[in-house]
Amino acid sequence: MVKTNEDGKKFKLTYSLLSITDETGASYQYTDESTSTMFKVKIGSGSTTVRGQMTYIIRYRVSGAITYFSDHDELYWNVTGTQWPVPILKASTTVTLPTTVIAGTGFSTCYTGVSGSTAKNCTLDLQGNDATITSDVRLESGEGLTAVVGFPIDKIAYVEPAAYTDFADTFAGRVTFAILGFLTLFWYFILPGIIIAKWFKKGRDPRVNGPVTAWFDPPKTAAGRDLTPAEAGTVIDETAGMREVTATIIHLAQRGYLKIEERAKKDFYLVKVKEYENDAALLPFETELLKGLFSSGAERRIKGADLATPVQETQKKMYTQCMANGYFTANPQTVKIKYTVLGVFALSTLNIPLVIACFVFGLRMAAKTRTGAEAATVSKGMKNFLGSQQRQLEFQADQQMMFEKLLPFAIAFGVERVWAKRFDTVNLTQPGWYQGYDTNRMFTAVLLTNSLNHSFSQFRAAATPTKSSSGFSSGFSGGFSGGGGGGGGGGSW
Repeated sequence: MVKTNEDGKKFKLTYSLLSITDETGASYQYTDESTSTMFKVKIGSGSTTVRGQMTYIIRYRVSGAITYFSDHDELYWNVTGTQWPVPILKASTTVTLPTTVIAGTGFSTCYTGVSGSTAKNCTLDLQGNDATITSDVRLESGEGLTAVVGFPIDKIAYVEPAAYTDFADTFAGRVTFAILGFLTLFWYFILPGIIIAKWFKKGRDPRVNGPVTAWFDPPKTAAGRDLTPAEAGTVIDETAGMREVTATIIHLAQRGYLKIEERAKKDFYLVKVKEYENDAALLPFETELLKGLFSSGAERRIKGADLATPVQETQKKMYTQCMANGYFTANPQTVKIKYTVLGVFALSTLNIPLVIACFVFGLRMAAKTRTGAEAATVSKGMKNFLGSQQRQLEFQADQQMMFEKLLPFAIAFGVERVWAKRFDTVNLTQPGWYQGYDTNRMFTAVLLTNSLNHSFSQFRAAATPTKSSSGFSSGFSGGFSGGGGGGGGGGSW
């Protein structure tokens, strides 16, 4: 417990809890929840309901509660305290001293009301060694009873309370709060500024010639290899998503590694056609995807499958492949995870500037290299060609190979429906890598694209994871309710 004198200095009263019993002496269950500044006990159990009148006798010893003056000594004590949330019908206390109370000399009094009140709706009865103080009115919520009892000097031992210093006023406290203040300033203001400045300095893609408005060949790596649809899609928006994965499946099917079969309406299977282990023609992410698809056999029914893990591993290797191509200054997946986690944590602390910095600038921090920017420019030109150019198709519109070759890129770019629409008047035959369930229907590019969209909507579902001296003023001359030691408040469970 802590009390404060008129100069604002704090002194700590030491206490020891002796017992908590009823009127018969039977002990109550209790928990001592005291802090460095408050004596607090919790009586009873949350699982036990009490009814009717109950008596609680709390015995404890306090050292440092007496204040010493030149003409008298004094107990200035908050009997009930002013922190009770419920009214108190009647409050009374008896102070028994080892010497006769000073009667009629004006060194004893009492107060009632809220903290700071000088009202005296109470009765003081001094009889020999006893001083009985009783409230004359009902004490409302937040009101209390305070007793001031004076007695002759040198009748009890001289035990001053120990000076108490708040942690914030100590050297360690000042250092701690200075660090916390700096961390708060850094977290809410400096860090968002650092992220934004970093993006302006390092997060923007280099400028390259272009853009190419229309292009029907994929970009090439420095070694002259054509980019796969997944690589071309990833280098545009720095995201290896489900479009890139589904485009890879079509691309692998076209290359003879698997076949897509719709054995019943909207019931799709992936069937392994040839071995892929140690195949030098495959990139690591392609091998990873095939391993995940056919880990349990030579065919995989898409409906009801759990493909979350193999798809996630495939996406990781797509990012790794783009890094190996020299397209990004940092792995986009790692950067996005870093700033997403930071942004979510910032949101939990209501750090709106940092949330904006993370999700507007941080997620775009993985800048492309010049090589990556050039590849992205070519890929964007190819996307323009597939999604919006009509003229370039006029001389090739009757070639099924043209449609099939670029279909995986159209899927990776998200323009497969527009691409298929370009061929809605062209007679196509069902490709060898795909088998529909209704062989009597006329095969068209739109039919194939719609069918694939149905299959890969199931594939996306299969790939989705399921898975907190002291300098006190005298109570009789300048006192008030709640101004003494002790007191506090209480309440129910």
